[in-house]
Amino acid sequence: MKFFIFILSLCLYSIINAQTVIEMTHPGDANLVLLVVDKPEDADIVVYKTDKKEEYEEWNCKWKFKKWGFSNFSVYLTKNPQDSLLNDEEMGIQYSIQGRIFFTDKKEEAGYKTPGFQLEGVLRKTSTNNSKEAKESKKKVLDEKKDEE
Repeated sequence: MKFFIFILSLCLYSIINAQTVIEMTHPGDANLVLLVVDKPEDADIVVYKTDKKEEYEEWNCKWKFKKWGFSNFSVYLTKNPQDSLLNDEEMGIQYSIQGRIFFTDKKEEAGYKTPGFQLEGVLRKTSTNNSKEAKESKKKVLDEKKDEE
């Protein structure tokens, strides 16, 4: 029993520190419903598919697609915004598209393209802008707030 728990904890640890995805065949089975677009400029997120552990552990739009097992999240991908599976009339359910995605072969292109866009349940690395302009802008906002009070 202890061995089973040990193996399970190792598997979960590797999943927690990665961006592993399973593609579902029905939107009702997926955590996210995404529209696949043809150009990166039309996408909210550009994703690089990889099998390299050091890449998909970066959390920066580098996903490993798995066939089965544990994963961070599941997706339903469609190229058609009028996909018939998005509307289940029998159950009265309309599945909404939660974002537009483009898959790239160049890992340097991967990233979020729409400012403020967030996929629910998908971990995202963020960075702080420590440039001179950013610091000045922050100071300006704080000064304006003080003047209002």
